[in-house]
Amino acid sequence: MTNRLARFALPAALIALSCLPAPAQIRLGVDSGALRIRIVPDAPPPMRVESRPSRPSRNHIWIGGCWDRQDNRWAWAPGRWEEPGQRGSRWVRAQYRREGGAYRFEPGHWSHQRLEEGEDYSRWHREHGRGHEKHGSNERD
Repeated sequence: MTNRLARFALPAALIALSCLPAPAQIRLGVDSGALRIRIVPDAPPPMRVESRPSRPSRNHIWIGGCWDRQDNRWAWAPGRWEEPGQRGSRWVRAQYRREGGAYRFEPGHWSHQRLEEGEDYSRWHREHGRGHEKHGSNERD
């Protein structure tokens, strides 16, 4: 009887747990590899006002919402609580800077993550006669 109960109870419990909503706006600081600096033709929309939910723990820091470039359009990435992926790491907010007739977009990232020039950004520099070596991935104009 106990074996039979366990055989049915465990799958039922797993199904029930998978139906529960995930905690919203909490992420672990996962290092997703290199992040790409992009060049885009249009400025991001105005920033949105957000409400900040309660802090889950003293290890979490608030990452404010920002406009993120997805494909060829701006998409709002809502704010969230996140734990740094490495001790002593700090959050660097997304940067949007006018460069020539376009906008340089650097996604938000942890200070230990590496920014790289995306192919579109490198190509734009070649086409507009700007020296690739002059615009390193971490330099500011």
